[in-house]
Amino acid sequence: MSNIDEFKKLYNFEFEEIKTNNFEEASEKYLATYKDGKEKGYIPVFLTVDDYLLKTFEITMTNENADSMIDLFNKNLEKAKSINLIEIFNKFLKQQTICKLFIEGDYKFDDNNKNNLKFLTIFNNEGNLKDNVILAKVPTTKPYEILAYFGMGSEDIATVKYWYEKYGAIPASITYDEMEFYVERPPQTLEETKKLAVEHYAFCYGLLWGCYDTLEEAASTIYKNVQWYFWWN
Repeated sequence: MSNIDEFKKLYNFEFEEIKTNNFEEASEKYLATYKDGKEKGYIPVFLTVDDYLLKTFEITMTNENADSMIDLFNKNLEKAKSINLIEIFNKFLKQQTICKLFIEGDYKFDDNNKNNLKFLTIFNNEGNLKDNVILAKVPTTKPYEILAYFGMGSEDIATVKYWYEKYGAIPASITYDEMEFYVERPPQTLEETKKLAVEHYAFCYGLLWGCYDTLEEAASTIYKNVQWYFWWN
């Protein structure tokens, strides 16, 4: 049985298998589908349905003693309601000397507008589309619920809800260890960007040294940018 067939057993979402080696074409496909979803009540998300992602679903169901991924949906959303993100972010900032120095420092970021989506997670290092990439139409109008559908933790769900309400950040591509966001209202000031960079670091420790060498570099990539990238190494 193919990985796509295994996915169908877990989810009854409508989806389209993607067949392109063109970054621009993939981005245009996403934006057109996102627009359609706003009218029809769903949110699209690229999924790389490889063995690792399917194994992640299997492990999640085992750990949570669930019969299906859908069974975890309401459970994860309910847990997320009790998360105090501001308290978590403030505590993280106090504990991380590197973050305090960054917030208090004087840095200049790249001020160029960054308005082109380029999904990296669905292509390999040679620029070819990975196997078993689909564009799933997740039946929700609340982007943070995408994480609940795919078994992610309550703190992650609460964080994405906060970012969606503040920046219009929508999970747009998910692999077993990566996530990319499409951001409708990216930060426009340096002060706001610095705080957001620290939040990104709290959300994904792999952000530093895995994705970027410094918080300054991480901040430059999100300043006025419609795309965010995370990798859990």
